[in-house]
Amino acid sequence: MIIQKYIPSLITLLNLFLGFISVIKIYKGDYTLACYIVILAGVLDSIDGKLARKIGISNDFGKEIDSLADLVSFGLAPALLVYTLYTQQLPSLFGEIIASTPLLIGAIRLARFNIDSAHLNNTFFIGLPIPINAISIISIVLFTENIKLECPNCFQSGYIVGIIILLSFLMISRIPYPKFPLLNFKQSKQNNYRLLGVILFIIMLLISSFFGLSYLVVTAFTFYYLLLGIVMHLVSLLNIKTSN
Repeated sequence: MIIQKYIPSLITLLNLFLGFISVIKIYKGDYTLACYIVILAGVLDSIDGKLARKIGISNDFGKEIDSLADLVSFGLAPALLVYTLYTQQLPSLFGEIIASTPLLIGAIRLARFNIDSAHLNNTFFIGLPIPINAISIISIVLFTENIKLECPNCFQSGYIVGIIILLSFLMISRIPYPKFPLLNFKQSKQNNYRLLGVILFIIMLLISSFFGLSYLVVTAFTFYYLLLGIVMHLVSLLNIKTSN
C-alpha cells in the first residue's frame, strides 16, 4: 500500500505534536501530564526509525524530520520544564542559560549523530541519546515533585539543576549506551534480553500507574540505563589498560 511508506513520518510528526502539547501543558502548570507526554513521545521515537528500516523506506528526509521532532520533544520541552520549576527565579539571564542546557547540547548531539550515523555502531549509541536524557530529566522532576509532597525541603533546586546539567553533558560524552532493541525475537540473544527488559518495564509501568507509583518505575529505569552505560565504559577502559 502507498500509505505504508508515510507511516514512519506520521509517527515522527506525532512525536513532534506531543512535544508541542507538552510545552503547552508546562505553560499551563500541568507538569506531571507534560512529563508523561514526553515519555510517550519517547516511545514513538523508538518506533519510527525501526519501522522505516523494516519496510525499506529509510531516507535522509526521515532522518532530518526525526531530529527536528526530537529537538522539540526532548530538547525544548525538558528545558522549559527546568526553567519553569527550578531556574526562573535566578537573576539576569542565568536562569535561561542554565535551563537551555538540555536544548543546546541536545542540538549538538543530534547534529553530530546525523553526521556520524553512517559510521556508528549498530548496537550502541556513543553518548546518551537525547530521548533518554529527556526522560532522565522527567524522572528527576516526577520523583522530586512527588517526594516534596511529603517532605518540601528534601531537595534543593541547586542540586537538581546540577544533576540535570551533568546529564545533558553525557549526550556529548564518549560513553556507550545500548540501543533500543529490534521488535522481534529472531535477532541475537543480546537483542532478546533487551526486548524482554523493555517489555518488563512496560508491564511494571502499567501496574504501578494503578497505585500512583509510576514515577518510581520511570526513575528506576533511567537510573539503571545511565549506570549501565557508565559501568560498561569503565570496564572498557580497564580492559584497555590491562591489555597494554
